[in-house]
Amino acid sequence: MSSGELAAQLSALFRSDKLDTPESSASAATKFITDKLNSHDSRDAEAQCRMLANIIDACVEEQVAQTVSTAVLGEVITLMSESASELSQDVRQTALNHLLSKVQQRTSAFESAIIETRQALARILISDEKWEEAARQLQGIRFEQSQRSYNTKQMFEVYVKTVELFLQADQLEQAAQAQGRAAALVAHVTDIELVNRYRLVQARINDLSQKYIDAAAAYHTISQSGLKDAAKQTEILERAVKCAVLASAGPQKMRVMTGLHREKMASSLRCFGFLEKMVLKRLIKPDELQQFSEQLEDHQRSLLADGKTTMLDHAVREHNIFVLSSLYTNIKFENLGRTLGVDAEDAELMCARMIAENRMKGRIDQIDGVITFEGAREVKEVSAAIFLKSQTTAQPPPMHFRESVAARWDERIVKLCTAVEESVDLLIERQPIYTKMLFRSAN
Repeated sequence: MSSGELAAQLSALFRSDKLDTPESSASAATKFITDKLNSHDSRDAEAQCRMLANIIDACVEEQVAQTVSTAVLGEVITLMSESASELSQDVRQTALNHLLSKVQQRTSAFESAIIETRQALARILISDEKWEEAARQLQGIRFEQSQRSYNTKQMFEVYVKTVELFLQADQLEQAAQAQGRAAALVAHVTDIELVNRYRLVQARINDLSQKYIDAAAAYHTISQSGLKDAAKQTEILERAVKCAVLASAGPQKMRVMTGLHREKMASSLRCFGFLEKMVLKRLIKPDELQQFSEQLEDHQRSLLADGKTTMLDHAVREHNIFVLSSLYTNIKFENLGRTLGVDAEDAELMCARMIAENRMKGRIDQIDGVITFEGAREVKEVSAAIFLKSQTTAQPPPMHFRESVAARWDERIVKLCTAVEESVDLLIERQPIYTKMLFRSAN
């Protein structure tokens, strides 16, 4: 039966006075479609595809009223969306693709049909694990160009699903573009589970893009959002720790890692020991680095431009530089490189980069091959801080890159030097002749 004959039958059917409500129109459309599909000449898949194509073609004929076309196409989409339908998946997918090709050039007339068709196609493609094709179907839905007003949550869910599918297809660039559409709506969504899905894909994009400090902060936020699944919370917290460890060394990294270290569930993580050593500013040993590396995902083990250093190697070396800066006032690059497992030139380049990016304070003497860590204060500065503390309740300014243990040690040295100086002054005052003889013999 041709599309013209079907169009005439549809027009005649919907001219009936009995079809005066949406329910009756939908029922009539369903019966019309199923009767045609169950006819003797529409039993095999090829015949079913041909019959459905003719019905769709009939709906877009000019002689068929818009209300009739909308009702019938709506029922076609509903029938093609039913996974329990007697029609095969190939037949349903073919019919939906044909429908989309017929109506997508008439967006204003068939806007709802286009959106519903793309969503139905995406569900079929997802069931076949064709993630990228499914994502592109959802990406083709343009709510922002619609003449109708759609629910914010509905639009946001479609955008988030698009990002999730692109990530499953390993299409990072496409996922980042789709995430931008969702970002514009997230502030207006109140569904916590849906917002967490968005935060998770946002964190994943940052993770895959090697923006580790942003990824760690996002994962940490999700873990604090009241997830009901304890296993999921543990998994996300572990991701946060891994990203924090891989981030470039600096104050921001230390703040994020300190926050993760304080989490109640942190002590149960496999990587807790590694996290604790970093937070407490202890040197990371090669065997510890190897154990942690085995827990990382494939993309987190990628090599840097030199082709031999991983992101983890680089992050740990920067961390160890910070640890050494709290132990030494200055150090030769030869010794620094030996501790880090690199040569003196590479050690100097790492320090220079960290100083240039304001992640560490120090001065490099290239002639002598020495770096002086300016975070280590001079004795006079410590003495002034101690005197200030004795005069006021205000806390002294924080010391840059110094362990609290090292700060207390400096304070004891100042006290000892002050006591020795006061003892000498008292000796000079009370026994000037003896003191003069003592100093002469010392010279």
